[in-house]
Amino acid sequence: MCLLGPIPPRTPGRADAQVPSDSARGECKYGRIPFVYFYQDGVEGDATFGLLDVEIAVQRRGPQAFQFEIYCIGDGYQSGHGSSERQPLVIELRAGTRTAAVAEWRYADVLSGHTDPLTFACPIDLTEADFQNLDSVFLPSVRAEATICLE
Repeated sequence: MCLLGPIPPRTPGRADAQVPSDSARGECKYGRIPFVYFYQDGVEGDATFGLLDVEIAVQRRGPQAFQFEIYCIGDGYQSGHGSSERQPLVIELRAGTRTAAVAEWRYADVLSGHTDPLTFACPIDLTEADFQNLDSVFLPSVRAEATICLE
């Protein structure tokens, strides 16, 4: 989970926000989740793969037109590689305790021994009032398909 707010300003110690792809196109709500890791059932403390620096943006692109964007780094430097082929990552956009919209993302395979950028963008169905009231993002628990890499 993370809170939504304005896009962070540039600073020497922090990389620029990767989403939205064009901040000049309209008002934006932005959030960042440091990491999401996937674990093999019954195995604690040894992540199979992960998603790092998950950046999420919802941007007004016109009257009643909103765009959802996500950017992250796939962390394949764990014990395996993973895929969302069987179940997408679900991203709930919330206004208070209510889910205002849901995006589903079937991210590209996270390859073992790689850290690769992953991106996704799609229109999202929101009302103007919902957009104004968006204040957080929630990622419910999901399953991923993983291959354990033994050396």
